[in-house]
Amino acid sequence: MTSLILLLVFAIAASAMFSGSETGFYGINRLRLRHEARRSRAAALLESVVRSPSAFLATLLIGNNLANDTAVKAAGKLCASFGLEGAEFWGALFLTPLMFLFGEVFPKQLLLANPRRLFGLAAPLALARIVFWPLTAPLAWLASTLEGGAGASVLARRQFEALLQEGEQHPPGEARVMSAALRALDSRGQGLQPFLRFDLPEFQANLSLKAAREDLATTTATLALVKKPKGPPCLLLGSRLATADAKASLSDLALPLPSLSADLDLAGALTRLRALGVAFAWVEKPGEWAGLCDLEYALARLFEPSPLPTAFES
Repeated sequence: MTSLILLLVFAIAASAMFSGSETGFYGINRLRLRHEARRSRAAALLESVVRSPSAFLATLLIGNNLANDTAVKAAGKLCASFGLEGAEFWGALFLTPLMFLFGEVFPKQLLLANPRRLFGLAAPLALARIVFWPLTAPLAWLASTLEGGAGASVLARRQFEALLQEGEQHPPGEARVMSAALRALDSRGQGLQPFLRFDLPEFQANLSLKAAREDLATTTATLALVKKPKGPPCLLLGSRLATADAKASLSDLALPLPSLSADLDLAGALTRLRALGVAFAWVEKPGEWAGLCDLEYALARLFEPSPLPTAFES
């Protein structure tokens, strides 16, 4: 009987963890989580666990179902040990209020009040992700396949907007930054314009390395552009210029960049840059090049406290 009681308590605790974690997942600020992952092991572990939302939610669903089923069976056997007829019925009847209060209401309220409590569940959630991986991996693959193509960028935009709207719940200064970013995302076809760079020095391809180094040293920029006869300029990293061999030319050192459509908003651009594995791209408008999309610069602009412009001014 003792083992059945322990099994019942464990099942209720597991159900509480899985159901509460779902509420915590929707309530936690993903930007803050990524930032804290740099200095906290628990945050880093949690960030890796929730990196695939579809797989994580599938883990919670499977774990909660197994916990509930285990609790029902343990309660039924406990009732049978007392000689009750219809033990499964009485077990489910007695268990319902316990599961409702301790497996659903209380954990959801705790995580809703403070989603950061999810950090304390990082280790058991990581273990659950490993144990249920054979079941969750196919589900995650199916979800990512269904979200592929144009639908993926739409989903990314909605998730990003939800994240920014969440900033309204934080202190006024941060809320103003989030609101400004959200307005920038809603610029309908010109969402990238406020985030493009136009401040980089431009070099001719035949400029000597010495002259390029001297010119770049007079600015605070760590990047430069190398002009091409056709198409957009190439990007020159200051680190490559500083360590380049004396026989190298600017054309050899400069990096060609992929292009993005000016119709993308910031969320779509970030999704595209991540898929390409790059941090820079040229933004293309019909018949011209709108400017350089620099991921680090865009994120810095995103969190500036001053209102962002809603239209591009040349």
